[in-house]
Amino acid sequence: MLGRDYPQLLARLISRTEWSIELPEEQHRFFEESGPAPTVSDDVRRGGRIRVRTRGLGIPESTLPLIPRPLEGLGIYTSDFSRTGFCFVADRQFFPTETLRILLPTFWMRVTVVRSRRLGACCFENGTVLLQRLDPSTAAFEGLLEELAPA
Repeated sequence: MLGRDYPQLLARLISRTEWSIELPEEQHRFFEESGPAPTVSDDVRRGGRIRVRTRGLGIPESTLPLIPRPLEGLGIYTSDFSRTGFCFVADRQFFPTETLRILLPTFWMRVTVVRSRRLGACCFENGTVLLQRLDPSTAAFEGLLEELAPA
């Protein structure tokens, strides 16, 4: 049942999410960029990337012991996708080995953070490897159903 309602439930969560990402001035066209991402000389990624820019939610699942994170939706901007990875922008830094559930408009996935870099005061680019890509389902909202109850 929730698979069919996935877009509405995700929209409800996104509307209740605080958005505090502050993109740097040089990225003022962030959401206008799409298509193949250019490669750079020191890029350690294994394959080509496609820029897909949209809003989504990141939900921490496995965190570092000294950095506990609450089970709640965090607003993210997608940056790019590859066959084995995903990059997103958030208002906070995530650390290698942290696992997140990423909810996007047409699917959701589980990823593990492999790198993070600061772009600005409230802007971090987080690179991940893909663990699972999943179709819309009840499992995407695990632990968040109370938050989704009508206000």
